[in-house]
Amino acid sequence: MRFKPVRLRQASLAVRVTALMGSIFIAFVLILGFAVQRSIMKHFAEQDADELQVVAAAVQQAISAEANTRISGDFQERMKGAISGHHGVFFSVFDSTGQQLYAAPGPDLSRVLSAVTPGSQVFSEGLYRWSEGGDTYRGTVLTAESGLDGTYPNLVIVVASSMKFHLDFMAKFQKTLWGILAGATLIILAATWAAVQIGHKPLHRISEQIGNITTEKLNQRIYPGDVPVDLLELVNSFNDMLERMEDVFQRLSNFSADIAHELRTPITNLTTQTQVVLGKPRDVDEYREILYSDLEEFERMARMINDMLWLARSDTGLNKPAFEILDTAVEVADLIEYMGAWAEERCVGLKVEGQSPKIYGDSAMFRRALSNLLTNAIRHTDQNAPIIVRLDRLKDSAVIAIVNVGDDIPADHLSNIFDRFYRVDPSRQREGTGTGSGTGLGLSIAQSIIEAHGGAISVSSTNRHTEFRITLPIAGSH
Repeated sequence: MRFKPVRLRQASLAVRVTALMGSIFIAFVLILGFAVQRSIMKHFAEQDADELQVVAAAVQQAISAEANTRISGDFQERMKGAISGHHGVFFSVFDSTGQQLYAAPGPDLSRVLSAVTPGSQVFSEGLYRWSEGGDTYRGTVLTAESGLDGTYPNLVIVVASSMKFHLDFMAKFQKTLWGILAGATLIILAATWAAVQIGHKPLHRISEQIGNITTEKLNQRIYPGDVPVDLLELVNSFNDMLERMEDVFQRLSNFSADIAHELRTPITNLTTQTQVVLGKPRDVDEYREILYSDLEEFERMARMINDMLWLARSDTGLNKPAFEILDTAVEVADLIEYMGAWAEERCVGLKVEGQSPKIYGDSAMFRRALSNLLTNAIRHTDQNAPIIVRLDRLKDSAVIAIVNVGDDIPADHLSNIFDRFYRVDPSRQREGTGTGSGTGLGLSIAQSIIEAHGGAISVSSTNRHTEFRITLPIAGSH
């Protein structure tokens, strides 16, 4: 069996954090190591420059003392003793033509004369470096004073020192330095790994608690006081998600139970009625009446199934409104005319007040939402009481309020009034006609349609007046 290599995005947090910290520390170590080496080499260069300056001054003093004497054995002897007590340093004296007047035992310094412009002082940045005979040197060229009588005009002094001691020291120092830094890097990586593992323990505990949550235990929560502050936002978000899931799961359970109950009742009625019909012979009129009764049950189940399918499509975003400019006053007037006969039959009046701006919406869906709300109002309005549809404008929104007179909806039911299959009074079922009537889905469909149009719907019920209030963006405002 072949395993695919683990990509970085699949690596554990411990590996990621350790790799990141390791990379940062290694980069820091490299920069620190090179900075330390550079600082030490600069210090050595300054030391050599100071020593070469002293050597040059000693040679210059020897030349000045010889100022009234021609080049002779005394000059050579004086040069030999010019730098007594200095080890690892060398010098040569040249005239203006480049002829060597004196050369201390050691490397050939004539190459320095051709590579460096003579100066009056030794600077560490201007030292010339070269290798010869397996050793490394650095040096510079200085102009020499000719003396009071000008006996030795235009002389130059070439001074140099061996770098063997410095290079040997740096070789040993580098081994020690990089060894220490490598060890420190390994310790840091190990410490980071251990710290991450320890730091992840709260995550493992949270993961274990999450793993114990099942559909039967959706009421459980992770206690925020038991987690580090860094994970508090995660825990709160998870608890909020659990609360939403519990609510949705409860709604789904209730929805499933309601569906079973709503479908069981008409099926039971149909089954019982069919059994009764088959119990004895009947005439044609009796069969026709029973079939009409069965047809009403079938139509009710068909409406319920269609409503459930519509809501399911709405939940998945498949019910897309076909937007057009709608005149709310015309839409309401046409709908009231259509429902007027049923309202008159129930001794309920329908009245429109005010004016509302045009909206941008789907005519069929908009009428369906209003029809469901009016159906609900007609069903629960006192006889001989009017239903008032108020049209108004509030800033950039069109407002449609449907107000009916009747028993108040208890306050503890208002928050659930738009839930599917929810009824304030379960005994009031299968009353009336109209879209969504008797299925317990009318208000849910109305809310879904209004929200699909970018609006909102609310309900209030006090002093025997119940108001369903719709707000929708006016045409051109979005």
